[in-house]
Amino acid sequence: MPQLEVKGLDRSEWGNSIVRVHHSHRSGIGRYGVARITNMADRSRSYDTVILGHDDDSAIYMAFDARQALGVEKGERLNFDLQALGWFGKMRWYLRTQDPRIYIPAWLAVWSVGLGAIGIVLGVISLLE
Repeated sequence: MPQLEVKGLDRSEWGNSIVRVHHSHRSGIGRYGVARITNMADRSRSYDTVILGHDDDSAIYMAFDARQALGVEKGERLNFDLQALGWFGKMRWYLRTQDPRIYIPAWLAVWSVGLGAIGIVLGVISLLE
């Protein structure tokens, strides 16, 4: 479990649901992997996020929302654990994230699959009659 200094994201990434951490601290989670980061000082605080990399192996970069969820401030040191989310966890994250660039397409996809399934069922029923 690494202990790294918390830093903010670049201004161009504000509002994104990402955490940037050096690949050596990612517990085998690949770039753009969806993971749960847990504050080991207070295990009740965790945040589901997309993990990206950067070159600084002494710091973890995160947006305001992630810092709030984990209960840390810029400049503090964070002892954390990363766990990759499975298929169900990823789907849950896609549908519950606060970033509208992510959850709106996810909900449109869910509705499309649901309506497509209803269309298939109705088509099969009409062929049987």
